[in-house]
Amino acid sequence: MRRFWLGLLLAVLVGVVYGWLYGPEWLESWNETNQQVVEQQKREGVEVGQQTDQQGCLSTALQRVESCKESEYRCTVNGGAFLKACWNKSLPTEGFCDQVPAYNESATADDKAWVKDTCSELGILAKGCRLLMRQQQQFCSQ
Repeated sequence: MRRFWLGLLLAVLVGVVYGWLYGPEWLESWNETNQQVVEQQKREGVEVGQQTDQQGCLSTALQRVESCKESEYRCTVNGGAFLKACWNKSLPTEGFCDQVPAYNESATADDKAWVKDTCSELGILAKGCRLLMRQQQQFCSQ
């Protein structure tokens, strides 16, 4: 039994040393890769935005988040980057901001209810939907 604990301790120590030596390189690589993906999403958002209106951007972003096979974090970040870039180039949609509550920096209970209800009505289960709805609130409050 003593050999087991010594082996486990050695494995943990090796893992800690390895993480200490190579952790910063891994993190830098991950950040660089993530930034490239976000930039690609922005380029795609600009392309779509040049061909659609504000509602088209939101609908496309919601579809992308819903069908995304990446991690929830990555899907949400990518969807948000795409949507903002798309809106920057899109045409206005009449009534796009009607019925959208004003944006509050800290979401109120009413904000949360609106976001949840809107995503439910759209039939979108992805948690990224909530972020995109909050972005619509912010966009419409500008």
